[in-house]
Amino acid sequence: ALATALMILFASSAARVEAAATPELTPQQIEAIIEDAFAGLVSFDVQRVVQHYADDAVLEDPVGTPPMVGKQAIIAYLETFPTLFNQMKLYSLDIKPGGQEAAVTWRLRFTTKSGKAFFLEGIGHFKFNQQGKVQTEKQFFDLAYFLEQLQG
Repeated sequence: ALATALMILFASSAARVEAAATPELTPQQIEAIIEDAFAGLVSFDVQRVVQHYADDAVLEDPVGTPPMVGKQAIIAYLETFPTLFNQMKLYSLDIKPGGQEAAVTWRLRFTTKSGKAFFLEGIGHFKFNQQGKVQTEKQFFDLAYFLEQLQG
């Protein structure tokens, strides 16, 4: 009876593990998604960026500002970039995947509509959902510096 009970217990726990298992992104897949999203960002290709986001994704850019919730809010936000900048260039992108998340350090060069160029460095945190889409993104950078550069 004990052996039968243990077999049933093992079988039911194994089934739970299988049901809970989700396909996980490899570190290479995470890097490729983030690299493509940044490539879309600097080329002002909104659809290229948002294809990597869940419909209910949350973006805090930067942390401390009101989050954008949902793909449509993120699209509206990204569509403002070409109105502010003539060019954005990615200078460095260092991606550190861990599990279904990644920390990213980046350095961008912005050229404003008035021709002013400046650099901005930051750190991003990306968390992926079970479908391999960005569920949450949090960006950390000096917002006061960024806004000051836009004014000058």
